[in-house]
Amino acid sequence: MYKAIFFDLDGTLLDTLTDIRIAINEALEKTGFPMRYSKRECHYLIGNGVDYLVHTALGDMDTSANFEKLKPVYMDLYAKYQNDHTKPFNGLPTILRFLKDKDYLLFVCSNKPDALAKIVVPAHYGNGLFKEVAGHVAGEPVKPSPIIVNRLMGKYGLSPDECLFVGDSLPDLLTANNAHMKLCLCTWGYGFYKPELLDECAYVIAKPRELARKVLSSR
Repeated sequence: MYKAIFFDLDGTLLDTLTDIRIAINEALEKTGFPMRYSKRECHYLIGNGVDYLVHTALGDMDTSANFEKLKPVYMDLYAKYQNDHTKPFNGLPTILRFLKDKDYLLFVCSNKPDALAKIVVPAHYGNGLFKEVAGHVAGEPVKPSPIIVNRLMGKYGLSPDECLFVGDSLPDLLTANNAHMKLCLCTWGYGFYKPELLDECAYVIAKPRELARKVLSSR
């Protein structure tokens, strides 16, 4: 029986792709780099943290100097734009309120910088829905390291078999595996849903209401 549900953020709880695309393309322009990315191409940039996004966006021009030039500009722009077009995926707020009312503990575990995660999630889901929102802290490894998940499990006295991880991509599967949890893969996100990924997940869902069914069926 599950007691807690851990959620990825980008592509799972919130559709953040447009704001990320606007910020990285404007940052590239401001810093004099020629590349620009479509929404589809931005799928390859998301999921492994800000450093990965910036390194990957630079492509063949990825050097330490160029990284240090681009990252702070992107960070400033994304902090400015992150709520312009971002929105919850259809139906999720209702389902999450239902699960909270059923006494499940809800957590957010994201590779988004912690300060930004703590702004964007309440902006769209309000305060009090999630027990904690935790993003990446400088100096710590990003997911698929289970460091955030393990910290929260320890803080709230949870065991892995009492928890379910919900995400949209391979890094989320690896995070769940590293934390010894089951993964519920949501296919409305930004992942690349190859058979080998789908086959390794405990559950695969296409609509938010299916999450409630999977969780309640574990009782």
